[in-house]
Amino acid sequence: MASLVVPFVIALLIAIAVVHATGRRAFACWLLVIFPAALCGACLMDLARGPAQLGEGAFKSDQKQLLYCLALLALSLLAALRPKSSWLFWVAWLLDAAVCGILVYLVFFWKVFS
Repeated sequence: MASLVVPFVIALLIAIAVVHATGRRAFACWLLVIFPAALCGACLMDLARGPAQLGEGAFKSDQKQLLYCLALLALSLLAALRPKSSWLFWVAWLLDAAVCGILVYLVFFWKVFS
């Protein structure tokens, strides 16, 4: 499932950069919110299963991960609410791209290099 989602996220990030470069900054800023919102939703769905089903260590790890996802979502929302701040958009986009790079590594290269 993850190997199907990661190429979509890569295409989304590239499309967001292209839309921003064409001058539709407000639309690009709001598109930027999709990825962190999906990450927060996935974390919340995972946490909803509870520590009994996930295990205590995985549950605590997911709680920490949720904080990072919420911070990324807050930054993306701030960039969406201030579409004239081009630097804020690019900071949020670069952080999204870094998270996407981590996902690419985990999905496609984790077994190869471990």
